[in-house]
Order: sequence, then C-alpha cells, then structure tokens
Amino acid sequence: MTAKERDQMAHGERPGTALGDDPMKPLLRKIDLYLLPVMAASYMFQFLDKSALSNAAILGIQPDLRLSGGDYSWASAIYYCGYVVASYPVAWIMVRMPVAKLLAVSIFLWGGALMMMALPHNAAGLLTVRFFLGVFEAPLSSGLTIIVAMWYRRSEQPLRHAAWFAGNSVAGIFGGIAAYGIGHIHAVAPWKALFLIFGAMTILFAVVVLVMLPDVPARARFLSERERELALARVGDNMTGIRNDEYKWYQVRETFLDTKTWLLAVLLFGSSLGNAGSNFTSIAIKGFGFTELNTLLLYSGEYLWQLCFIILVTWINSRVPNIRTYCMTACFLMGVLGGLLIRQLPPSMRWGRYAGVLIHSSYAAYFPVFIAMVSGNTAGFTKKTTTNAVIFMAFGAGSIIGPQLWFASEAPGYPSGFLSLIICLAVAVAASLLLRVHLIRENRRRDAEQSSMPGDAAAIYSLNDEDFNEMDLTDKEMPQFRYLY
Repeated sequence: MTAKERDQMAHGERPGTALGDDPMKPLLRKIDLYLLPVMAASYMFQFLDKSALSNAAILGIQPDLRLSGGDYSWASAIYYCGYVVASYPVAWIMVRMPVAKLLAVSIFLWGGALMMMALPHNAAGLLTVRFFLGVFEAPLSSGLTIIVAMWYRRSEQPLRHAAWFAGNSVAGIFGGIAAYGIGHIHAVAPWKALFLIFGAMTILFAVVVLVMLPDVPARARFLSERERELALARVGDNMTGIRNDEYKWYQVRETFLDTKTWLLAVLLFGSSLGNAGSNFTSIAIKGFGFTELNTLLLYSGEYLWQLCFIILVTWINSRVPNIRTYCMTACFLMGVLGGLLIRQLPPSMRWGRYAGVLIHSSYAAYFPVFIAMVSGNTAGFTKKTTTNAVIFMAFGAGSIIGPQLWFASEAPGYPSGFLSLIICLAVAVAASLLLRVHLIRENRRRDAEQSSMPGDAAAIYSLNDEDFNEMDLTDKEMPQFRYLY
C-alpha cells in the first residue's frame, strides 16, 4: 500500500480516488441541508427535555415537591435507569423497525412524559415519570448514529455527528434563556410551565420527524431516483453496511468478544460519570453568588462556549487523519482543568470559577468524535446496533452512579462531586489512549497478513467495497477493513 493510499484509508476513503476531489458534492450538500437540521433539532429537544430538571431546580421545584438533596440526585439518576433498561430492547427493535419511524414515536412519547412531569406532588411521582422519560429517549442517540452511518462516508462522519450533537449546545443556550422568560410567569408554578411548554413543543416536533426523516437512502422522497442510487454508491467505501432486517446472533456474540467494544464502553462510562455534574452546574453557578435569573443566563453562556469548541474539534478531525483519539484526550484534559479551577479557586473568585465552568464544558466536544469512531469502525447492522446498546448502557450506568457522588450536604460547592469528575475524566483519558494503541496494532496486523498472502488466498481483496456493504459482514470478517483512530 502506497503512502497516498494509506492517507486515504486514514480519512476513511477508497484508495485510488482523488483525495478531496468529490464529484458528488452537490448531492452531499442536498443531503446535509435536508437531514442535519432535523437531526440537530431532534437532539436539541432530547437534551432540552432531559435537562429541564436542572432549570426547574432554579425555578423552585425542590421546595414545591419537598425534595431533599438525595431526592434530587435520584431524580437525575433514575432517568438513566430507564435509559439502561431500554437500551438493549431498542437495539433489537431497531433491526426490525424503520429507524426514522422509531425515532418519531420515541419523540412523541417523551414529549408526553415531559408534560406529565408537571403533575407530581411528591418525589415518588417525579421519579416515576423521569424513569419513563429515560425509556422513551433511549432510541435517539443510537438511531442518529445509524442514520449518519447510512448516509455519510467515514471521513464525513465527525462533522455530521457534530452537527446533530450541536443540538445539545443549542438546547443549553435556548433552555436557559427560555427558562429565564418562563421564570416570570405567575399564573402557574414556573417549573410546571417549563415542563408543559417544552413537552408540547416536543410532541409537535415528532410529527415533523415522522413526515420528513427518511428510513433509508433508497426511500428518500427528497431525492430523485438517480440521486438515491448515487447516495448508496457514495457510501460503498465505508464497508459498514446500510441496513439488514435479519437479527444475526453471531454478530451479537462477536460484539461482546471484541476488545474494541469494551474500550469504547469504558471510555463512555468514565466520561458519563463526569457528565453527572451537568445537573448540578446551575446550582453550583448560583452558589458562586449570582441571582437565580442571572444564573440561568450564565448557564446558557456555558453552552455557547461549548458549541464553539465542538465546531473547532470536529473541524480539526475533518482535516487531519487519525487524530480522533488524540482530540478526545485533549477534550477530557480540558474537562479536568475546568474541574480543578471550580474546585480549587476560592469563593471570592467567582468569575474565575465560572471560567472553570466554561473550560470544563469543552470536554463535551469529545462526543461527536467518539460516535464517529463507533459508527465508522463497526460493520454489520446487528453488530452496529448491539455495539450502540452496549456503549449507551455504559453511558447510562455512569450517569446513574455519577449523581450519587454529588452530596447534598456539600451544596453548592460540591467538592467531592468535582473531585469524582476529575478522576472519571482521567479514566476516560487512559481508555482513549489504549483504544488508539489497540486499533493501530490491529491495522498493522491486517497489513502484515495481507502482504504475506499468496495470490489466490488474497482474492477476497479484489472484491469491491460495495460487495461487502451488501453482504452485511462485520469488520472482523472483512480483511480489507481498516480502523480509524
């Protein structure tokens, strides 16, 4: 393999094509303009709705429902209990049910669940509804990951994952500002108005998803018949498949025996333990000495900063080959630095501590890069959905444990919570670097095997990448497959 071919493989492109010369750019732009706004809005509503509890805490839900600090921690954590419980059934359903239709139903149901969060009069009622909110939101991240893998080349995926993940930051910005406005409502408790308004908006958006989001490229109504054929052809290089309706148990077994799966799971588990602080950030900012409503505005500023950093990190990934694990490591280190500033600076330096909040929020930029590694390095439709189930169960488990490390007795400074955040992100750093070493060694092993094969044994290498796509093979079954790191 020549240096040029290796460079193209590093970008996830077919060797032998003109690097950077893509005659299908008009089609790519059309796909982007149609799909990405719907996907980003979907994730925006998910984050807006699951994080509404944090804004509700500022608007008075704790005294109204007589929530103790422990009750609030469990209200945060139990959402992820529902998420974990639903993750594997979602993987099974996603093989048998069109992905876009599943997402539309999911969005409709969680919008209803969010509206019902205005009904409870005690902690038990709130915990019950939060559990089902987690169940109904579980399909979204996995579904969006599958959609990006269907439509985009591996080299294009980090920016597209960033585009839908940016809905997270937009929700943080919009949620804080909207909560600021809702905070001035007096006809009903402001936190109840928050749940009712956000939930109703989500239900209406579910109809948009049902109408607009295509299940597969071959049935996309916004493309002509010729464009559908080209959309399928352009992702042939991925070798990760499009869709297969058969649930293949051998691919499930391979998922659980793949070292890569568990390194990805450990990485996401560690980062999600650190992510638990997101439900306590608004309380911590208020503890710096800001008013309730100013806290909501500063909370929005955190997500504006985060959005800028996400764009920067994914842009770098689209320009420099095989830098994904290094970028994730850098994001985690930013999170560690921010956590140290918040924890160690004296209370008198409230703006310095708020700067720590901004720097810490930068670490979220790892997620679109991480998801691109999952979708770009996993082939076989059943293996892909099962891998998503495993890693998002790890995400949910970390998010269940994480809030329990933020002790109510330590509010609003939460020194133990920020210490746990720092330690967990350090674990994610180690997992990211180990993943890089593992994938490099696997690529080198495959290169060595290919170079030592006699001519007749190497015949499988003459198959087109599109052939592999249609065969629904896993990455382990395809000696041509090379991992991005």
